[in-house]
Amino acid sequence: MMIPIASLEELEEFLGEKLDQFASGAPIAHPGLRLSQVCKQVVLDIRNGNATAVRVACRVITEDPGMPFGKLIKSAFARALRQSADLLSEVQRRGLTAKTVALLELEFCPRETEDYCKLIKKFDPAELLARIEDVRATDAKSRMLLQSLMADGARRTAAS
Repeated sequence: MMIPIASLEELEEFLGEKLDQFASGAPIAHPGLRLSQVCKQVVLDIRNGNATAVRVACRVITEDPGMPFGKLIKSAFARALRQSADLLSEVQRRGLTAKTVALLELEFCPRETEDYCKLIKKFDPAELLARIEDVRATDAKSRMLLQSLMADGARRTAAS
């Protein structure tokens, strides 16, 4: 079940940590827009190598709470993490891969799955192939994404 999060305070409670370091600019009264503003700063901080920002993004992606602008926020997190994949721990990589696999097996493929697939293509190809070989994608988009992951993994494994 998806945990609903409607405000920055609820996200902080969900994560178990304050996100003050990501609050920039004038405070926004609207809770959803304020949450979005903080998440945009998290994206910028991932690109600057901030380990806390990486941890926040990984938790939001893997635990998948329901948030205003959630698909956009999670896609932006995945794109930023893709550019900074070397900052991810083994545990974080496993969690992101497991979340991507779970989404690929859904009846309808969520939009952010595309960005998650691009992210996990950055991981060790042999390990990735082992994780995705048993995925049962039923949705046409999921099958296409899965085929792309498998082809990329096979190509990179052969090249190494």
